[in-house]
Amino acid sequence: MLLKSAPLLLLVLAGCPNPELPECNLLSTTDIVLVASDPNSVISDIGDGSQVTLMPAPQGGHILLVGARVRAANDCQLAATASLRDPTNQRVIGLEQRPLLLEKRADGWAVPQQGLNAMPNVAVCPNGVASTSIDGHPFLLEVSLATLDGAPIVTASAMITPTCADTYCSGDCAAPGAAR
Repeated sequence: MLLKSAPLLLLVLAGCPNPELPECNLLSTTDIVLVASDPNSVISDIGDGSQVTLMPAPQGGHILLVGARVRAANDCQLAATASLRDPTNQRVIGLEQRPLLLEKRADGWAVPQQGLNAMPNVAVCPNGVASTSIDGHPFLLEVSLATLDGAPIVTASAMITPTCADTYCSGDCAAPGAAR
C-alpha cells in the first residue's frame, strides 16, 4: 500500500463552485476539446502529441493548468477532474478536482476563464513516482467533466508532453532520484 507516498502521488485541492455561475446547459456532450493555459494566461487547444508548458505554482513546484472547452448555452460551470498518468505503469502522477469556470463565446463554445481558480491545477513536479523525467516525455492527460452534483458527463484524454521553459523547472521535474 502506498499510503505514505500519497502526498507525493496526488495533490487534490477541491475548489468551491462559483455561486454566481449556473451549472452548464451543454448543447452537446460529444463536442469537447482539451485546453491548457501557459504562464502568460494564453489558453490553447491540446490533443495527442501536444507540448504543454509546465507553470510555476504559487505554493512551489510546477503544475499543468488544464481543462476543456465545450458547447454550452451560457456562461457556466462544471465539476472537472484532471489527471496526468505515467503511460509505462499507469500510475497517477498528479490529480486535481475543481470547478471549471466557463465563458460562452459568440461561436457557441464555452472556454475556461483565465486564472488559477478557473480550471484544474495538476501538480506534477517535483514527483517521486514517474518512471522518467516529467519534462520532455509523453504522459496521458485525462479530463473528466461532471455536473456539480458529481454525475459524470464526458471524459477526454490525450498523450501530451509536459515541457519546461527554464532550468529550474527542468531540475524540479527531473526523474526520481536524479540530482536536483
